[in-house]
Amino acid sequence: MTGWLGLAASGAHLRDARLFAVALLALVILLGWLWLQSAMHRRRLATIPIRIHIAGTRGKSTVTRMIAAGLRSGDVKTLAKTTGSEPRFIDPDGTDRVFPRRGPAAIVEQMRLVKEAARLQAKALVVECMAIRPEMIDASERHLIRATTLVITNLRPDHQEELGDAPDAMADAIKWALPAGGRVYMTNEAADPALLARARALNCAVTTVTATGLDPDSANRALALAVCEGHGISTQSAEAAIACAFPDPGHFTTTEIATPAGSCHIANAFACNDVTSLSRLWGASTDSGERIVLLNARRDRPLRTLAFLQFFASLPERPEIVLAGDPLARRLAKRLGLNAVSLRARDASGALDEISRHVKSGAVVWGIGNYRGMGADFADEIRRRAVAC
Repeated sequence: MTGWLGLAASGAHLRDARLFAVALLALVILLGWLWLQSAMHRRRLATIPIRIHIAGTRGKSTVTRMIAAGLRSGDVKTLAKTTGSEPRFIDPDGTDRVFPRRGPAAIVEQMRLVKEAARLQAKALVVECMAIRPEMIDASERHLIRATTLVITNLRPDHQEELGDAPDAMADAIKWALPAGGRVYMTNEAADPALLARARALNCAVTTVTATGLDPDSANRALALAVCEGHGISTQSAEAAIACAFPDPGHFTTTEIATPAGSCHIANAFACNDVTSLSRLWGASTDSGERIVLLNARRDRPLRTLAFLQFFASLPERPEIVLAGDPLARRLAKRLGLNAVSLRARDASGALDEISRHVKSGAVVWGIGNYRGMGADFADEIRRRAVAC
């Protein structure tokens, strides 16, 4: 009996040893595959001499497109990628195409971007930073992009769910995108003292662009122009190309549509999803009609929803709020004393019908909050129903 137990134990140990050897071999193969992928990625990066990383709160997609257009005007073969409103490739010939995702957004998709740039033999890569958390921004810069140039549009409060609500949270996150020994272009709005100090410590050559006025595109154009000039593109050529750059799908627009009462205007500000940026657009708007807000509230952005509602509650003339998305938004709105109703329609066409039946002629409906989901569908429906000029 004892001998039989000894043989059984010996067999179990042998099976365990075999399983351990198989697991160890699988680990070695995995590590080898990862090393090979990393080596191939670094080799591809080395074939792209200009690598421009665009960071900031607002305007990243627009600035990415503007810089790419400016570089193309100087015969620099450029591939660009935006991830803000929708993930897009902008090819070296200026063609705009959807970036095919294979699952949820993840920074590792930048490896596919670099692979595509190397395949096209691009000499410049312009890419919007898609990371939010500091550790992800650091990984994106050090391992995936290794930028020669960093561009910072602004440092407005956003993504409090991930970054917290400290005043310097955005600057503290974006400082991890600074390229050691590289060039940095930023607006005067983004010139945070701690960020500048870290840039000096990393031997970055910093250019600060003065942006004046409330028009966000003026700051974006000035920043893009400075980057293009810094890369040897003539001012005249870059200015002409930037002026003609194809806008991002979430670009702020105002569109007239027909309603039973006459007509109204829809202000598409769904991609403007921080209060600072919205307040500037709201204050700069010259519309004189009744203002109604359509707030597309995301369940995973409750602090953003609250910030928007607090902004409207602070206005001398509070607009009527129409809510889509997260049901929590209505309770928050009522708590703040806002006149808020929930949208009954569940699709963009029905939503626009529902709103247009109740607005007065000449009213302006502001679509805000989030471009994703209802925002994108609503923007498409607005373009479809636009009144011909």
